[in-house]
Amino acid sequence: MEPRKIRVGIDTGGTFTDIVAVDDETGAIVTTKTPSTPADPAEGFLAGIEKVLAKLGESGDSIGAVSHGTTVATNKLLEGKVENLGFITTEGYEHVLEIARQSVPDGYGNSYFWVKPERIVPADRVRTVGGRLSFDGSEIRPLDEESVRSAAQFFKDRGIRTIGVCLMHSYADPTHEERVRDILFEVFPDATVSISSQVLREYREYERSITTLVDAAVKPNIRNYVNNIANRLREFSTTDGEPRDIPFYVMKSNGGVLSAKEVVHRLLRQSCRDRLPELSVLR
Repeated sequence: MEPRKIRVGIDTGGTFTDIVAVDDETGAIVTTKTPSTPADPAEGFLAGIEKVLAKLGESGDSIGAVSHGTTVATNKLLEGKVENLGFITTEGYEHVLEIARQSVPDGYGNSYFWVKPERIVPADRVRTVGGRLSFDGSEIRPLDEESVRSAAQFFKDRGIRTIGVCLMHSYADPTHEERVRDILFEVFPDATVSISSQVLREYREYERSITTLVDAAVKPNIRNYVNNIANRLREFSTTDGEPRDIPFYVMKSNGGVLSAKEVVHRLLRQSCRDRLPELSVLR
């Protein structure tokens, strides 16, 4: 069998999907574009692959890898489609989303006119749990596991399947948050959970809370989207008569890539607390 020699890059935009293919043997580069399909972005993605392979005169068996950049997660946020989202935080800090930061855009002269953005989680979907860590990670009070189970049952009873968890000072020690996550899955196995110590392990509770909630909010969409494309890519190539898993990578906001498996099974990571969250690297 001939070696896999074609690398394909695909960027899905709102109007067009842009495709570039590189032949590793000859160095030939071919570009094309095809209309995007907002109702099902995977359709435009696959049409683009077919189109660029036709221009090269190659089949799917020649594809060595596919890399993909997409704004599916960002679009969900911009379109205001964040819903069915819950939040768990430390007892006494249920208003962290309202308090936010002191900074006002354009200076304090604008403070009269500036209105804080709407909170990403309604107040009635916030639950607090007992237990407290110090800033250095030492335990002041042990985690109240019964309050965690009560919060998990609250979300389960209301069908709130997506939950973000941000406990005070969990950047210093993730133990409490990890236990909260485990209890959530015990009580509510169908839940999608993000914990801040794995999303943004840095100080400042508001930034950590918001980034964690954004991560949780977009996980289901990205997981379904990436799984759908990965499965349909198998139709393009075979090995010994069986569908082949074509190496498939998704671009992160820092310019790097992750494999589809990592995108589906890992949590979002963010190393700079004041940047926009990386919306591509999801569990």
